[in-house]
Amino acid sequence: MISSFQVSGVLLISIIKDIFPKLPIFFIDTGYHFPETLNFVDYIHKKWDLNITYVHPAVARSEFEKKYGAHMYKDNPDLCCKLNKVVPWKSVIENNPKSKWISAIRRDQSETRTKIKLFMNDGNNIRINPLFDWTYKQIWAYTINNNIPYNPLYDDGYTSIGCYPIYCTTKNDDFTQERAGRWNGKLKTECGLHTNITNKEGGK
Repeated sequence: MISSFQVSGVLLISIIKDIFPKLPIFFIDTGYHFPETLNFVDYIHKKWDLNITYVHPAVARSEFEKKYGAHMYKDNPDLCCKLNKVVPWKSVIENNPKSKWISAIRRDQSETRTKIKLFMNDGNNIRINPLFDWTYKQIWAYTINNNIPYNPLYDDGYTSIGCYPIYCTTKNDDFTQERAGRWNGKLKTECGLHTNITNKEGGK
């Protein structure tokens, strides 16, 4: 499984852990996560005794900023995401060919995800999206009713949580547009991890 430990992902993990306790879970630590996110991942890791692998970019943040500048996330967010998220994930995929991956993306999260299905192609691998047809309200109702922990940043007004720079993640009071706080004011809507998956029947 790949997870950023947002509310949907943690819900899914809470179900899977009782069926497959040692399922490999990959968390991409971009070097720009909120401290609250990193603390929360560590908390869930220990609380549920999960089998988490922390994936890091090839270049540490200090060296990355020396090479590209301290504001790459603002000046070229696509390249920033590519180098800090997509390329590290690609290395995981390449080391695990013909695998089946689980993710918690959903159709109602954004316009770019409205056509996702339960099973999709991810290069030579299969991506499984068990929550593809769940709604934002269903996710939170299940989370609250089952006392599932969640990132405390949600209580501070965030509806989708990525990297901490204001150009990447901002608070959002429009609960009908869950990802409206991501790359606010820019045309960018995805980090790139989910843009190349295709339906098994063909097509995006």
